[in-house]
Amino acid sequence: MDDKTAAMARLQASIDAINKRLAIDSNDLDYETHLRQKRQLQQILDRMKEKMSQK
Repeated sequence: MDDKTAAMARLQASIDAINKRLAIDSNDLDYETHLRQKRQLQQILDRMKEKMSQK
């Protein structure tokens, strides 16, 4: 259980870092790439939270 919690914390930290990057690189060509990465990580985190709440 602690491993899952740690993994979720790392995912959230990655999402937060991408959010900061999006604000800085709003005119950058990598914006769409960062946005796509954020969405993918958020989906993973949401699924993990849903599975944990079902148990």
